[in-house]
Amino acid sequence: MNIVTYVVSLLTFYLKGEIRSEQNFVVFQEPNTVLGLIPLGKHTDRIPVHQIAAVSTNFRLKLGKLVCGILAFLFGFGLFGQPGTFLPGLIILILAVNWILDAFEIDLTLITTSGAVKRIDFFIFDKEKAVLAEQQIHAMISNRMSDTNVREQTDRVVDAINRKGL
Repeated sequence: MNIVTYVVSLLTFYLKGEIRSEQNFVVFQEPNTVLGLIPLGKHTDRIPVHQIAAVSTNFRLKLGKLVCGILAFLFGFGLFGQPGTFLPGLIILILAVNWILDAFEIDLTLITTSGAVKRIDFFIFDKEKAVLAEQQIHAMISNRMSDTNVREQTDRVVDAINRKGL
């Protein structure tokens, strides 16, 4: 599996999450932040491939974030017309644009055999990376299933014996 790195948020473009494989494990690293802006370490999850039951991607819209972002955008834009409020208006506009863009999310969801759900949120512009990670994890699951399929392994042994003429 190739390492997939993704941006967590527009304002925190310098913070990257990572999905990679280590032998028979899928490893997820997500940055921890204070107030969503200040980095404070990373959270790491290691899930064995044989414990992954399903993986999927999903596009969703967080309506509350979108509405708050639009309202903040209008409020911040309204501050530009008043004297002495340029800097607060600019800050509110930047936050509003971030909220609007963060309202559109791509989720990579893993369901384990025990029923636990692991969800990773991707920034809307990293949709291809979410799909790539999903395909690579599907390939790992498929390879594991082929390796543990008794019928396929038995057929290979029988074919090898028949070719040798034993």
